[in-house]
Amino acid sequence: MRTLLALTVLPWLTLSSTTVKNIAVPPETDVDFKCNATALPVRWMWFPKHCKCAEESSMKIIYTIDKHGNKTTVQRFKKRLTLRGDPRAGEHALVLSDSVMSDSGTYSCADSKTTVQSYELEITAGCYHNVQIENRSGKESEDVTLFCSSCAGGKQIKNFNWTFNGKPVSDLHSIRYIRNSVVIIQNVTADDEGKWICASVDDPCQFSEYCLDLGSNTGRKKNENKYPKDTTQATGLNKNDSETDGKGGLSDPLKAVIVVALVLIVMVLLTSVWLYLYRRKRSRRLEQKLTDNSAPNGDFSPPVSVGTGQAMTGTATQQEEVEVQYASINLGQTKRQQRPLSVEESTIYSTVKIK
Repeated sequence: MRTLLALTVLPWLTLSSTTVKNIAVPPETDVDFKCNATALPVRWMWFPKHCKCAEESSMKIIYTIDKHGNKTTVQRFKKRLTLRGDPRAGEHALVLSDSVMSDSGTYSCADSKTTVQSYELEITAGCYHNVQIENRSGKESEDVTLFCSSCAGGKQIKNFNWTFNGKPVSDLHSIRYIRNSVVIIQNVTADDEGKWICASVDDPCQFSEYCLDLGSNTGRKKNENKYPKDTTQATGLNKNDSETDGKGGLSDPLKAVIVVALVLIVMVLLTSVWLYLYRRKRSRRLEQKLTDNSAPNGDFSPPVSVGTGQAMTGTATQQEEVEVQYASINLGQTKRQQRPLSVEESTIYSTVKIK
């Protein structure tokens, strides 16, 4: 239990002490994650913002830098992550290319000692591979309307094909079409969360994805940038200091870690209280049992007062009273002793002392 608690709380304590930077960019933007870690190995971790859309529900190590070289460890980032600079020199950057909406999430750089830097990346809806998906739902609407179109300046696409989490939308009963570029999801629920893809029928390479997440701004509300005012819109690698510090803020993954840590602490406290009460009750039982076993086999006779030739009355003086001390010892055999008793051992000795 202590080991599990340490593994849960310590990463949060380390990450919470770092500077969290917010980055919001459109699709297809190359994102630059800077890191000044020097103690190898250096690992880059990613926790997705849209878990259903990304098909990942836990933190993943996506890139590793050690004495043997560099490697990408998650399939979705293959050929899209490159290293710029030298980690041994104290400064390098991990570059994410061809970014898509499902790449949104928390990116953290950690060396062998501590977490160095952390980023909150938000890939907004926009033009990707000449296709753009917009959420045109009303703010109070219980339906979600997704509109697909060609990007401005690109080749116009006439026919589109929709899929949801890799399956044709024609298999979904809650979906109805308005032309081929619009999908309306009626009475949207958590079952409708995930990756929606709109692609050209004639050229499937022209497509875009949209992450529908009811817990974020991609749900029922119109798709708008809900980031804090101090967040800058990074437009690429050619801009310096495009990220704004977000000190003091906790991301959703960190909040989840805090909740888990608190639950574990409560469980440990309840377990400790239960063990204390159980041991105390057991100790009392043992004491009671020892007291019962140590009680004499014979009854003690109460003290008696013996007169000195005169009857004792309520008006007798203190000089006329006689104090008698009486003691009785019963030497009995326990059940474990099976040998016969001798005459001396079965005798009750008594002493009477008269003052």
